[in-house]
Amino acid sequence: MRLNNFFKLIISVVLSEAAGVVGALFTTPAIQSGWHATLVKPTLNPPAWVFGPVWTILYALMGVALWLVWINVGTNQKTQQRAFIFFFAQLALNALWSVIFFDWHFVGGAFQEMLVLWVLILLTIVYFAKISKPAAWLLAPYILWVSFALFLNYSIWQLNPSINSGGVVCTQEAKSCPDGSFVGRTGSHCEFATCPEESNNLWEKTIDSKTGIIFSYPKTLQTIYISAVGWPAQIQVFNELFTCKETEGETTGVGQTMKRIIGDHLYCVSQKTEGAAGSTYTQYTYAFPMNNKTIVFTFTLRFVQCANYDEPNKTACMHERAAFDVDAMVDRMAQSIKF
Repeated sequence: MRLNNFFKLIISVVLSEAAGVVGALFTTPAIQSGWHATLVKPTLNPPAWVFGPVWTILYALMGVALWLVWINVGTNQKTQQRAFIFFFAQLALNALWSVIFFDWHFVGGAFQEMLVLWVLILLTIVYFAKISKPAAWLLAPYILWVSFALFLNYSIWQLNPSINSGGVVCTQEAKSCPDGSFVGRTGSHCEFATCPEESNNLWEKTIDSKTGIIFSYPKTLQTIYISAVGWPAQIQVFNELFTCKETEGETTGVGQTMKRIIGDHLYCVSQKTEGAAGSTYTQYTYAFPMNNKTIVFTFTLRFVQCANYDEPNKTACMHERAAFDVDAMVDRMAQSIKF
């Protein structure tokens, strides 16, 4: 059955946009999980909201270009076949890039794959031009955007050396822990994850002399660029029901206060930051309800200014700050409390 030109246009655009849909299936979870936010990005990196509309337009232009080549009658059959081969090859690599970058976290591999993609786009333009000059011009914005994306991918690759090896190289081995559980290989060096009891050995119990409360806390933060001041955290007990008065910003000089759910537990979190001698000092106050009382943890963390370091320490510092989870640490401390 012969298709009229309108249906050919619809099919061409849908096929092109399908590559974007496939890519989104892998891109969206990486954005939602926060992995992409932890990456150090170049200054020219556009806001995240830009990419969706830009790619939607580019896929539509690709579809129209494919349609113009498809409906062109009198074209040399071999030339048209090669044009189709290069077009669909680059479209497949286009979708595959999202898998490599966002799902596998293989930033270096994604850059190398994009180099091949760029060559295939160029070959597609060359063969499209032999059939339809407008079709070739419609792909010009596409190759320009991919050229810019190459720069972004390469910059992220260089700015994030700890993930250069990619997440796909770790073998699927498991280590048996003394408690009967198993841990796998993880991290940039594919080392085995810490067994539960090994993690517990990094924590110790303390008794607060004023309240008599016992709680566990990490003996060290296991960080290089972040340190605790006056550790462990101070604890206070108020014989009153828990309330939280939220404030916005740090314009009042007393910091910012907000409600926060951490591990299914409600906290009232206040932060006040001050700078001194190449570092910032942030005072944290976590208030939460327990046994019809309000418990408050207070402590201060010192964060060195990552910009003061040269590479690779600068990048390592940024990664450490992005990965450090204050909320999770405090939640574990809070749940260990015994009166």
